[in-house]
Formats: sequence, C-alpha cells, structure tokens
Amino acid sequence: MGQGVASPTQNAHPALARFAAWEQDGSRLLLIRAAAGTGRRLFARSWVGGRRGEVHDWSGNHLDEVAELETLAMRMHREADLHAAVILPPSAPLWDLASVAPFVLAEQHDLLLDAREIAQLAEPGRPIDPDQARAIHELCGGWLGAARVLAAEPGGHARAQHLIRTGLAPWLRHHDPRGELSEAAFLPQLDAQTVEAFFGQVSPEVHVMEDLSRAGLVQADGSGGWMMPALVRQVLMERVGLLGRERIGALEQGAVDAMAETSGVGPALKAAVDGRRWPAILNLLLEKWVDMFMANPKHLAAVAAKVPRFVSGQTHYMRVGLRILGSAGKDGMVLHLPSLAPDYSTDSTAQRLREDTERLYRTPNARALTIGMLEISHLRLAGLYEEAGGAAQRLREALSRGLDTQRLNPSLAALVEFHSGLTLHLAGCDAEAVRAYETGFRLAQASGKAFLVADVAGKLALFHALEGNGDSARRWLAEHEAAIAQVGWGRKMIAHTATLARAFLDVADLRFGEAARELDGLPQTPGNDEFWSVHAYLLVMQSLQGASPESARRLIDAWRTERRYACAAPLADRLLDEALLLAEIIEAGGCPSRHAGARVHPALVAFGHLVGGEPDKALTMLRGQQKAPATRRWEGFALFLDVAARNPGPPRVLVLQQLKEQRGQRMNLVEIALLRMIPGWADVAGGLQLEPEELDRLEMVAAPVRGTGTRRPVLTPREQEVLRQLRMGMSRREIAEAGFRSENTVKTQIRSLYRKLGATDVAQALEHARERGI
Repeated sequence: MGQGVASPTQNAHPALARFAAWEQDGSRLLLIRAAAGTGRRLFARSWVGGRRGEVHDWSGNHLDEVAELETLAMRMHREADLHAAVILPPSAPLWDLASVAPFVLAEQHDLLLDAREIAQLAEPGRPIDPDQARAIHELCGGWLGAARVLAAEPGGHARAQHLIRTGLAPWLRHHDPRGELSEAAFLPQLDAQTVEAFFGQVSPEVHVMEDLSRAGLVQADGSGGWMMPALVRQVLMERVGLLGRERIGALEQGAVDAMAETSGVGPALKAAVDGRRWPAILNLLLEKWVDMFMANPKHLAAVAAKVPRFVSGQTHYMRVGLRILGSAGKDGMVLHLPSLAPDYSTDSTAQRLREDTERLYRTPNARALTIGMLEISHLRLAGLYEEAGGAAQRLREALSRGLDTQRLNPSLAALVEFHSGLTLHLAGCDAEAVRAYETGFRLAQASGKAFLVADVAGKLALFHALEGNGDSARRWLAEHEAAIAQVGWGRKMIAHTATLARAFLDVADLRFGEAARELDGLPQTPGNDEFWSVHAYLLVMQSLQGASPESARRLIDAWRTERRYACAAPLADRLLDEALLLAEIIEAGGCPSRHAGARVHPALVAFGHLVGGEPDKALTMLRGQQKAPATRRWEGFALFLDVAARNPGPPRVLVLQQLKEQRGQRMNLVEIALLRMIPGWADVAGGLQLEPEELDRLEMVAAPVRGTGTRRPVLTPREQEVLRQLRMGMSRREIAEAGFRSENTVKTQIRSLYRKLGATDVAQALEHARERGI
C-alpha cells in the first residue's frame, strides 16, 4: 500500500476542477476506478491537495478491498481531519464498499480530459491553441499520459498509442472480458440507435451506448454526440484482430448494415468507402441496391465505381452490374443494343452467371435474386433473348420460393417480376410476361414505390395495346398517370413506354393526328430502349398513312441492317415483319410472293390473300391459326376474315353484328379500315353500327388504290388550317401572327405537314395535297 500527503505546490490534474464542481462538500474519502494512463495517481494527490491526507493504490495488490476500507474508515473516524484517496482495481465491489463508509467516486470518464483541459498541458513558450487541443482530444480522448506526449511531440502517435494500450489492456480484462464492447471499434458512426443495431447483429448480448461510456471507450464529442478516439479505436482493433479474418469480415459487414438501417444506405456506403471495407460494400450493394437505384442510380454508380478493380473483378456479376450502372444517365438508363453476333456457347459470362444462379437459387435470398436479375440483363444486352426468357422463368420460380421462405424487400420482389415480365415480353412469351407484370404490379403497390408502380403500369398498358385490348390498356394508363407525378429520377424513361402505348392506341383508332403529337415528344428515330421496335412500328404506320409504302419498306430495311441483332428479339422480329407485310400488301394490292416471317400472325397473311382475290389461300392460312404466335392481337380480326373467305361478296349486316358480339370487345378502327380493302367489303363500316365520329375518321383514311399504295394522309385541324394559309400564299410569320402563336410552333406544324404529304417544300406540299384530294 502506498500512501502520502500531496504537496500544495504540485500541479493539479487538469480534470479535477470539473470533477470538483459537482463533488459534495465535506467529502473526506475518494475512490477512483480508472485505468492506468489516465493520471489516476495525480488525480488522487490533486484531490487531497494541501489537506492532511493519504493516497492508497489498491489497483494491483490483490487485496480484500472491503476489509481494507473498513480499516481505513476506522482510522478516519478516529482522525477527523484525515482525507484519503484510494485507487481501486476494476473489479472492486462498489456496492459492498458503499456499505462500509460514505465516499465520492471518480470513474474513468471523470479523469479523461476534454479539449479545454488538454490546452492546460501547454509548456512555457509552447502554447496549445484550441484547434490543436481538439485534434489531440480526437486522437487520444483525453488520456493524460498520451495527451502529454502528443502536446510535446505532435508526431508521437506510436508512443501515445502504447501508453493507451498499456492502460486499456488490463482495464478491459474486467470491463470487457469477452471482447464484445471492443468490437464497436468497427463502427464508423456512433449514436445510440446504430450501436444497438450493430450489437443486435454481431453479439448475443445487445449492448448500448452507456456500456461503452462506462468502459471508457467512447466520450462526448462536445456537440451532443459521441466519439471514439482514433488511438483507442486502433488499440481495440488490434485486440479484435486476434479473433481472425472471418470475424473481422463479419464485424465490418455488421457495422455497414447497422449504419444502413439507422442512417440510410448512402451514408453507410460513404463510410464503408472511406474505411475501404470493400467486401462489406459489395454485400451491401447486392442487398440494398434497389432503393438506391430508384432514388439516384448515378450516385449508386459513383459509389460502385469506387470499388477497386482488384475487388470488383473477383466476381463476374459485379462486372456486369457496374457495366449496367455505368449506363445511368440524367433522365434514365442509356443502354446499348447488341452489336456482336450472340453466341451462348462462347459467352463465358453468361455461362458462369447460369452456374451461380443455379447454386444460389437453392437459398433464394436477396443476393441470389439480384444476381438472377443481372443474368437476364446480361443475356438481353448480349442479344440472347430466348435464353434470357428461360432465365427469367427460373428467376420467377426462385422468387416464388423466396417469398415463402425469406424476408424479402417488396421493392426487390417487384423489380424481379417486372424485369422478368419485360424479358419474357421481348422473348415472345406473352402469357408468362403478363403474369409476371401483373404480379410485379401488386408487389409494387405493396412496396409503396411510385417509381415501380408507374413503370410496371406503363409496361402493362403497352402490352395490352400490342395485344389489341384497348380497354385494358387505357385502365393501365390511368394507373400509370396516377403514379408518375410522384417519380423523380427516371420519370422521362418510365413515361416513354406509356407514350408508346398511347400512340399505339391512337393508331389503332385512326387518330393519326394524336399519334403524331405523341411521337413528336419522342426522338425522331427509335432509341436503344427495350421497346424501340414499337416506336419503329409506329413510325412505319405513320409512313403508310402519310406517304408511300415504299418509304415504309426502306425504313424497315434500314433498321434490320443497322440493328441486325436487336431485330432478332422475337417481339421486334414480329412487329417489323407485320409492318413490312402490311406495306407490301398495300403496295402490291395483295399478298407478296415472298414467305412471310414465321412470327407473323396467319390472319395477316390471310388478309393479304383476300385483298388479292385468293380466298382459298386465305382459308388455308386461317386453318393454321393453332400454330400462330402467342399474340392474340389479330384473333378477332381473323373472325371477319373467315367470313370473307367463305362468302365472297358483301357481308350481311346480321353476320357482322354476330361477329362483333362474338369478338367481345370494341373493334379497332384500323382493323375495319383494313377490312374495307377486301373486294366487296368497302361498306363494312355501315353494318357495324359505329359512332358518327368513328365513321368520320374512317372516311379520312381513304382505301388505297389497288396496286398503287397511295393513301390520303390524316391532318390535324391545325395542319389543315396551315395548309389553307399556305395556299393563300401566307408566309410563316403571317401564319404565326394570324393564329397568335410563335413562328417556332408554326415551323413545327409545317414540318409535320411536309412529312405527312411526303414533301420537302411548299410547292411540293400543295401539289401532293391536290393529288390526294385534300
């Protein structure tokens, strides 16, 4: 036992004044429970000060603290002016000691200096300014010995760390015997919620911030929060490092996951990047990428791009993911169509992704489903559409099992179904595609994410428009419109599909003016989105309506040359073949001699034979409908064609009404316009009880002269007005002033008029209009 009386002239412990501010007056016994290196002996001597007193160090002598305190208390009872300061071991039983004698207790946090107190360590001629004091505090946390070293030697980190290590090691043998509190060193952010979330993931016992504070591992940062000094953190990491790399990896992952849970994925990823915790980042990206993608994919791409290549290159699916994320633009994804001949047998990435998913789907968690989505995305981008369709089927089966056995993010589940539906749609698997879309929509609603709801609804609207089911398409467009206003990033990309659906419905109903306005909001040529072929189809239909079929054929030939491998997608192949066949039927006045594409519905080929006066060939094609492509778009049209093939001549009104009822839904006007091309069926509209406005639209689309393909284009009211004004010799400025609109608006209307009339200048536009009877 050491004892002595403090000299009144000794320098006091810098933290004593703060401690004394709340100490009860008249206290004669001080018990100190703090680690070596905090200046506990100096604190004890400072507390005794100039009074008659003793300092006792019981911290390392394996004494019976209760018995020793009883003896000391008896002396103090006899000697009324005696003061005593006792340094206790970490394991001292405070409850038992409190029953022996009254005392005041100084804990570890009482002895650790704050930044203001560190400034008092300045030596003569070497002041410590506030910034230096704060920097020292952030390094050592106010451990007195370490603070003195750093104040005297700013580069003395190693010595300071050793002093902390020497004091902390025996201290933690009692306060953290299993090393669980030390594992908090892996948390880059310290707040009560994050600490609890972290220990809830990595420890059998959920520790709280107060546990870390009592152990002296964290301190108040002076601004209402908590901090762990950098040198203390390094010492704790040394201790935890003895547990092995596997445990360290689990702690790094737990820290990142805890931050993501309490502060959001963005801050968690930033902290992980700063800490170079690459495996944890990869795992978090796989688990949490969905919400980041919908909020800001460019930020997600920026974070992912910070992962070193030596890390991301270890997994081929990360390479695929980074390539896709690199396509994130200002308003949506800017993907590239396949430019090389697709060959699954030589595509090592596709084959390795297949191996990964087959293994991971045994436990279909978020990671497995994410890699499954990367597989179908890679296959689509590589032009392997049919293989992508098969992979989408397997992915949906895995998701079904995962929803039964795993706790999955509804947004991820919705995105899986949505992308599976998109992939199946492109692959021509329409029945499976619509089931995936509809399931995806229900999951999107459950997720509450407007991005997903609007996107899936737009895809469903386009699907039903392509199927010829206008009523269903309009219902899905209403769902899309209700959600799209809440979408931030990606709104333009998502709205694109809905625009195509509206334009397709307009063409089906012969509203070519409205369709042109929709298409004016899109690029003049199809982009690289998944449904570029729908845009191409609409441009061909616009060309057929406003110019010669020859120009339509040239467009299709150009796309098939420029987008050779993208045209192999079953959906694109079918749409372009349908458009080409219609152009050739209109141009030749019958079915062309060439064989129609295998994906073209037999009803269209039968229609060509009927227009050409070959009903027997038409019947042969109609009998082969059981081998038709999956699309149901032309099934109702085929009912009318069957009657035309079996009964040459004008159809009876009663038969038309029965067919209309049998079809079960409103006919598209474009189908009626096509029926009018069949010999004897020019007056078919009269027997279908159409509305006057529908009859007017039909009359605007004159049936082509057989063998010439010449059609009368449909002009909007504004375009008709501009045409009249051009005939009057008015200039663009005069037209603008007469209509109270800008010259740019008039310029756009004139350009649209030229396009429909197949003209390049005013004289040619007026001549073509006269030839077409406009």
